[in-house]
Amino acid sequence: MKLQLGILSGVALAATLGTAGAAQAAIVVVPPGLNPGDQYRLVFVTDGTRDATSTNINDYNTFVTNDVTPTSALAIALNAAGLTTTWKAIGSTASVAARDNTGTNPSSTGVPIYLIDGNLVANDNADLWDGQVSSKLNLTPSNTYLGFNFVWTGTSSDGTGGLGGAYFLGSGLALVGQTDQTFGWVFSSDQQASSSLRLYGLSSILTVPTPPAPVSVPEPSSLLGYITLGGLMLGGAVRKARK
Repeated sequence: MKLQLGILSGVALAATLGTAGAAQAAIVVVPPGLNPGDQYRLVFVTDGTRDATSTNINDYNTFVTNDVTPTSALAIALNAAGLTTTWKAIGSTASVAARDNTGTNPSSTGVPIYLIDGNLVANDNADLWDGQVSSKLNLTPSNTYLGFNFVWTGTSSDGTGGLGGAYFLGSGLALVGQTDQTFGWVFSSDQQASSSLRLYGLSSILTVPTPPAPVSVPEPSSLLGYITLGGLMLGGAVRKARK
């Protein structure tokens, strides 16, 4: 029996799943308001799509990792900031729950999670899995906001896998979330696992880098002294050379 728990408008139902919005974002890999040493995570929705037939969670982890291509806006921004990270899929198979795959189990506090435009998604692990997030998860590594898209999760609202012992990634039907919702971001309905949909990618814990120490520049008076001294030394050397 097919689940249909999300409330979808006629326009949303008619939308093409792979359609991206035209709006461009500014990729932000160090969220505003954080200080050097603060820790956080980043989340995105993939540009690419795939099926949900695999029962191996690492297949989905590899997929979201490869979606951040070296030439993507996200990869370029991370490199410019001197940041490196690993990526995990926010997804559940029959043997691995999304909150464990991503290290966001509410049994630990965790760190704030931000969309890659700097907007806060969740304050901590418990906030991520309380049923609603603060921002839509709708920005891709190529710097594009999405409208309505289904996203593979295989995950219930609390971060555990499936529903009633079914609907995992790797099942015939798997749970999906929506990029245009904050309540149904991870669980709105289900789709045939053979369909081609996006996934969410979550970074490992990042630390705000410490800015480089400023270069010491001599005071103007000291700089003039150095120039005068250098001139005297040069003049002495020239006089000695003429003797």
